[in-house]
Amino acid sequence: MTSYTVRGMALATIVATFPIAPVSADFSDKKPISFTVDGATASGYFKVVTEAMNGIVRETYPGTAATYKPGSPAGGVLNLARGQSDFTYNAGPPEIAYALDGKAPFTESLKGKFNFVMLLHQGLVVHNLMTKEWADRNGIKSFADIAAKKPQMRLTVNQLANLQSTVSMYMSIFDAYGIKIEEITKGAPVFHSNSAGGLDALRDGKIDVFINGGFLPTAEITDVARGRPLMWVSGEPSKIKAAADRWTNSTQVVPKGIYPFVTEDDVTISIWNAVIAGAHVSEETVYKFVKALGENRQRVRSIHPTLVDFAIDKVSNNPTQLSYDPGAARYYREIGLLK
Repeated sequence: MTSYTVRGMALATIVATFPIAPVSADFSDKKPISFTVDGATASGYFKVVTEAMNGIVRETYPGTAATYKPGSPAGGVLNLARGQSDFTYNAGPPEIAYALDGKAPFTESLKGKFNFVMLLHQGLVVHNLMTKEWADRNGIKSFADIAAKKPQMRLTVNQLANLQSTVSMYMSIFDAYGIKIEEITKGAPVFHSNSAGGLDALRDGKIDVFINGGFLPTAEITDVARGRPLMWVSGEPSKIKAAADRWTNSTQVVPKGIYPFVTEDDVTISIWNAVIAGAHVSEETVYKFVKALGENRQRVRSIHPTLVDFAIDKVSNNPTQLSYDPGAARYYREIGLLK
């Protein structure tokens, strides 16, 4: 056996003993990705935001297939966990908490089935409205009045599957004031609808009190007030803060004049929404998704007033109980936001 053969065998033994580490994947190419976004209604705010953001990703990675699937926030989370959809943009605090705990409408814990990608916004504002006619007839100006007088009301709130717009809105406020819904509806059915349907019912005089989400200001509310005089249900700051804190939300000043019927500053709850991804979604897909939005900040800001302050160093902050998605964490590490 020659010395060259011996040296070659020795080298092979070393290589076998100390395997070469795999080269880390490189996602800097422009290859397309494919994903679906789930969890919101067929029209409205999230439809607009989703389609605009999907457009940015498509242009960044030509040939990308980005599809919007209408649904509900809780339904979107469930579809992510089942691998039937990839992202949802409107995961709110109760959706995430209930899914992790396996609390209804979820039938089992979905822990480990989805991850945090980014914070979309913190500006879904709870609107507490009542008709002036009902308020005057019952002597109501505030939630404290409702708690004390328990007037019969026809109430509209969101669909039960929209936990962020029910659990962390009217339910949290009622709990803070000790208001029991059966005591104020007195057997009248609660009208469950999205904000648009609730405002239509308010406009048509079918309901007395509207508690649902929107953005300040919402043009449709100003329009309703032209034909049906409205009032803001006033909240006590400490009570509203308690309701907000229950779900790691924040309080929001409702400034005087934001609507014609708001005659002095008031306070309400402001809710955050997170973008999450199913654990089955590839690291490359999430990385490219986040990078496309992070590198097109101005375009994202132009989509909607709630995104006017969009910046990757802000939206990378994780208010959830979830782990960062590996693809999102990779991008955040690359630009120095995570260690």
